[in-house]
Amino acid sequence: MTSKQLRFRESANGGRRLTAAAALFVLLQASGAVAEQRPASLSVREEKGVYTVVARFVVDQPPSVALAVLTDYEQIPRFMPDVRSSIVRERATGRAVVEQEAVSAFMMFSKRVHLVLEIVEQPDALIFRDRCARSFVRYEGAWRLAHHDGQTAITYELTAEPSFDVPGWMLKRLLRRDSTQMIERLQREIAARGTPNTSLEPSLMSPRAAQAVR
Repeated sequence: MTSKQLRFRESANGGRRLTAAAALFVLLQASGAVAEQRPASLSVREEKGVYTVVARFVVDQPPSVALAVLTDYEQIPRFMPDVRSSIVRERATGRAVVEQEAVSAFMMFSKRVHLVLEIVEQPDALIFRDRCARSFVRYEGAWRLAHHDGQTAITYELTAEPSFDVPGWMLKRLLRRDSTQMIERLQREIAARGTPNTSLEPSLMSPRAAQAVR
């Protein structure tokens, strides 16, 4: 949308609000036929226009498979249709810079979100921060993984302050809906790659992701 696109004034329930694309880096969705699962917990808090999202859930696959999905940056648009592009701009041992664009839509509202994420890759976590500040004044968070009783517990954390306005009631619905869908589709993608009959050929994955499913 152009600079003349529809903008929303502050609602009685809040000021600047984070669009549903706050869950972007995560931004992660899949279309596999694996049964859907709900997040074990999901919370959204707001204080002075800054939103904090925390979600915790479990997958049956090992951390290596989950991490391979989370770091398969180039393939994100394949299993997350709302992400229109995801391009690795820089890559080195333990770090990456990924530029992403996504569109979030609800009723008559549509917003294009642009991020340039600086990502620190650790054996059990991904720490990310947006450095371009085009869509958010502040956007940073983490994915954290822990192996427990043959499963992987995953925690998603995001702190974001948008640079645009959206009514509070709309933000609440969008953020909860899209965060839930993101996690469900991430669970499906991890489950699909954790089986020998995964539908994605290793040649289409990043080297790290292909190694995890072999």
